[in-house]
Amino acid sequence: MWQCPICQHPLSHESGPWQCANGHSFDQAKSGYVNLLPVQNKKSRQPGDDKAMLQARRQFHQSGGYAPLMETLAQLITTHSAATAPLIYEAGCGEGAYLGHLHDALPQARFAGNDIAKAGVEMAARKFRFGQFVVASSYSLPLVAGCVDVMLQVFAPGDEQEYQRVLAAGGLLITVDPGPDHLCELKQRVYRDPQQHKAPPILAPPFNLVRELPLRFTVDLHDDERRAGLLAMTPYVWKLPVDGQQAIAATLRQVTAEFVIRVWQVQS
Repeated sequence: MWQCPICQHPLSHESGPWQCANGHSFDQAKSGYVNLLPVQNKKSRQPGDDKAMLQARRQFHQSGGYAPLMETLAQLITTHSAATAPLIYEAGCGEGAYLGHLHDALPQARFAGNDIAKAGVEMAARKFRFGQFVVASSYSLPLVAGCVDVMLQVFAPGDEQEYQRVLAAGGLLITVDPGPDHLCELKQRVYRDPQQHKAPPILAPPFNLVRELPLRFTVDLHDDERRAGLLAMTPYVWKLPVDGQQAIAATLRQVTAEFVIRVWQVQS
């Protein structure tokens, strides 16, 4: 399913390094991930989220902060995917929390994912041994055409032309975007005039919108670990001085989580 990020020839990895017919070679790290992001394609020395933010995200997800969202994604895949043992691929997988939940809910499926942040991919590979995680850009996926049954994009940038290329016939793209009031209580404490999130755009053909599902629930933040994880993984809080961050941590006890989940199918 993997292809060389340099010449786009298939990669073989039966034993030893991952290699293509043109001799490009990529070593597998001890933790299991493979770096398929060529140096010339990096826009910074360490692209993507930093380790502290990724650790905060793991802390929050391990507390079950977004459990209703993860449960809904599993239900949607069960309902709409026709594949008996689907390959579920997450573009922008971070530290792997969503694939980890889906593996528990859908044991018959296969899993893989990429992220541009090396620290996140390494965290995912160390914790979740059931799938293959690679460092790669979601705008140039190191995947052969037509190999993915379900493409998952949660709060991550990506390229629908790439998704179209790698999705199998009848494959699904599931996108998750913030709803209008997502984390509104937190934003009200950071901004003088907080704005609602705008509706995500409708994708052009050949993507057909099969289902749109709004999801809204309250996240209880009385647990210190969950609250600290949410605040540390949220860019809004970075705008505040330390005393402002501490004030929010001392008083914020719940937030609204709101998402727009869309299921798309590639038209044949």
